[in-house]
Amino acid sequence: MHLKVKEREIRLLFQCVPILTFATLASLGSLLPSVVQFGAAVILVCQVVFIFSVKGIKKNIGLLWIPLMIFFYVRNNPNIRFNSLTYIQVLLLFVCCILFSALGGFNDRRWMIKMVSSWRYLYFIYIAFTIYMFLDSSAVNFVCNLFPNAASTILDQYNNAGNPGLTTHYSTNGMLLAVGTMIFGSYALTEKRRTGFVMFLVSVVALLLSGKRAHTIFGLTALYLCYFVYNSNAKKSRIIKSIGVLLGSLTAFTVASYCAPALATVVFRFIDTAETGDMSVGRVDVWLKAFSMFGNHSLVGIGWGQYVNQGGWFWNIHNIYIQLLVETGVIGFIIYCGWFIFHLVRTWSLYSKMRMKPENYTNRDYCLINFSLAMQILFLLYGFTGNPLYDREMFVPYFIACAISVNYANNRERMIMKGVDYSIL
Repeated sequence: MHLKVKEREIRLLFQCVPILTFATLASLGSLLPSVVQFGAAVILVCQVVFIFSVKGIKKNIGLLWIPLMIFFYVRNNPNIRFNSLTYIQVLLLFVCCILFSALGGFNDRRWMIKMVSSWRYLYFIYIAFTIYMFLDSSAVNFVCNLFPNAASTILDQYNNAGNPGLTTHYSTNGMLLAVGTMIFGSYALTEKRRTGFVMFLVSVVALLLSGKRAHTIFGLTALYLCYFVYNSNAKKSRIIKSIGVLLGSLTAFTVASYCAPALATVVFRFIDTAETGDMSVGRVDVWLKAFSMFGNHSLVGIGWGQYVNQGGWFWNIHNIYIQLLVETGVIGFIIYCGWFIFHLVRTWSLYSKMRMKPENYTNRDYCLINFSLAMQILFLLYGFTGNPLYDREMFVPYFIACAISVNYANNRERMIMKGVDYSIL
């Protein structure tokens, strides 16, 4: 029996390794040789092909989107070079993540548990190092030595209240910390253990220390909405609890800010921005420039990733919806946004139905669906000020979240994961 458990654990870990690598290693993953990264991408392709051979196209309406989504991703994309392993693995990763989510991952739901459970440990590395960098300024030197090509950027950000953590950019760190907060928040909400709640608070502290306003606001908003859905059967009590949590959080934040002033960095930056009268932090000018490009290529756009090559001011437009409109046109915009809305509505509806029959589900079921919903909301909200569809730190967890929702929606007859020993997971 023990041997069978070991074999199952190894198999599950092998299934999750490629996605875990791409989603969580982020900047650290760039330290690996391109051959290793390409190898992980090939393993992921093999897994997706296997899933497709087993499940086929039956009852997988999400597959209808796939050809068109891939077409607009490949079309005029300057970032895809077929003579480079690095760029090919990015293409394989994007395509496989879309297919993986549309198929709902593996039939056995244990992969979802293993995936999210493993993420807790991997994301905690970034959470812990962010806090460590705040407490010990010498940690920034270690990161600079780790990424010598980005040393000047890292130092500049750190000296201006931006905490890059164990990455090359504080925005990348903010994305990783936000996803980690979604995971720890989901566990805290459903399992109601003291350790889970403490880990959630630690992740929020790290997110605040990163200096990223959008990630903090959108992440907490996503979890707050999930809280309301999760407590849909107790409408009166959830309002009282929400007020209590809000007041308690404000009190705790005030005390913590007094003891550690750097915790208030996000709030102060937000206030400073509001006082200048430009809440978009200069993004409006970028958006207006983008719309001028859209007028000449309104139907199919200028091509994925072409904005910066055609006079763009930044790497991206800092708004995923405008960027999709400009680079993929009206057709591409409808296709991608249709995917976003379809999966969000289905997940919200699925979660609401689950709460109507709580006896049919375990805490792990609620935890997984809660993460799926929270991650999707975070992704879509952040899309108004960033471009998460272009960052693997965000789009990989997003598509995994969609896969979780699809798996539950396509297998509603398996209400409870019977025969699963959660203690080994």
